[in-house]
Amino acid sequence: MSDNTIKIYRIGAVLAEKGIDNKVLADLMGVSPETVSRWCNNEIQPKRENLYRIAALTKTNLQELHISTKWSPGLSDAEIAQAAYDKKQKADRKKR
Repeated sequence: MSDNTIKIYRIGAVLAEKGIDNKVLADLMGVSPETVSRWCNNEIQPKRENLYRIAALTKTNLQELHISTKWSPGLSDAEIAQAAYDKKQKADRKKR
């Protein structure tokens, strides 16, 4: 896995916490152990249906299969851009 791969899921961590081997999950899911390994390493993402199935088979809340994101306080870049856009739109309307 390259350093610039965005980690989205913590499937490998959940399997480790529950003591479930990749091969066992692969058999239950009907996929290859390599596929499960790639899910665990965030090389590929499982389809929604497979993610739900992983949650059901491991009795894990779907949210626990995702990596938590924590952002610094304050406005997001999107909110700042929206405020600038709104300000420009308001100024353009005044010119008319």
